[in-house]
Amino acid sequence: MTTMTSIAAATDFSDEARYAAERAALVAREQRARLNLLHVVSGSSLNDLRKLFCTPADAEAKLIDDARRMLDDLAADIGKKTGVAGHTDVKTGQVLAEILSTSESADLLVLGAHGANPLRDLILGTTAERLLRTCKRPLLVAKRPPKAGYAHAIVPVDFSPYSASALTMAKLIAPNARITIVHAFHVPFEGRLRMAGAADDAIQRYCDAEQRDAAKRIIDLIHNAGNDAHRISFAVERGDPSPVILAKTKELSADVIIIGKHGQSHAEELLLGSVTRHVLTGSECDVLVVRERL
Repeated sequence: MTTMTSIAAATDFSDEARYAAERAALVAREQRARLNLLHVVSGSSLNDLRKLFCTPADAEAKLIDDARRMLDDLAADIGKKTGVAGHTDVKTGQVLAEILSTSESADLLVLGAHGANPLRDLILGTTAERLLRTCKRPLLVAKRPPKAGYAHAIVPVDFSPYSASALTMAKLIAPNARITIVHAFHVPFEGRLRMAGAADDAIQRYCDAEQRDAAKRIIDLIHNAGNDAHRISFAVERGDPSPVILAKTKELSADVIIIGKHGQSHAEELLLGSVTRHVLTGSECDVLVVRERL
C-alpha cells in the first residue's frame, strides 16, 4: 500500500467515537482519501423495542431518521473543522458484522476506544477489542481529541513480518512525524538461571548480544525505509514488551502507537494475554493495529 484511498469511521455518537471521526477526517485530508462515516442501528435492539413496547413501525423509522440526521450533523461539523466532506451511511443489523462489512472496502477503519455503553464494554470488551479478533484491515483506535496530524509515532517490533508492515503503516498515517522503533527483550528463564548459579556477567553478555543483534536488524529496517530513514530512530530495552512500549510512549510523549498483531486465537488471548491488547488497554494515546502484511 503506497497511499490510502478510503478511510472508514464507525460512530455511536459517544465522545470518543467523535474523536475517531475527527481523526479519520484528518487522515483522509492528509491522504486525499474518501471519508466514510458509518452508524449502525442495532437490529437486536429494535427487536427488543418491538417486544417490550409494541413499538409501531413509524417509531422505528423515526429512530433511524434521527440517526441519519445526527450523522449528517456530525459530518457537517467535521467538514467545517477539517475541510473534508464525509459520506454518511446508516445501516441496520448486527453492529460488528456491519462494521466489518464496511471495513472490507476501506484502507483504514477508525473507532473510538470506548462506546456509549460502558457496562457492555466491561462485560464483553469494547467494540474495538472485539473487532481486533476478526478485522483484517488496519484498525485505528482513537483515544484523544485530535488537534493536528501525528507528531511522534512509536512502532514496536518483534522482527516478524508484521514488524515491517507496522513501519510501512506508520510512514503512511504519520507522514510528517518522528518515528521511534521499539524492541523489548528478556533473558529466558532468568530466575532459574540465577537460582542455578549463573553469573551476572554471563547474563549481561547475553543481554549485550541481544541488544547488538536487535540494533542490527532495526538498522536494516530503517535502511529499507528509503527516504523516510532520516526521521526514524530506535530503542532496544530489556523487559516485558507491554510495559516497555507504554513507558517509552510516555517518555517520548508520542501520540500514536502502530503495532502489528499476530493471528492469535481468542482462547490464546484469554489464557496468555496479548501484547496488542495490553497496549490498547494501557495506552493513553491512539493505537493503530495492523493485522495483515502490507
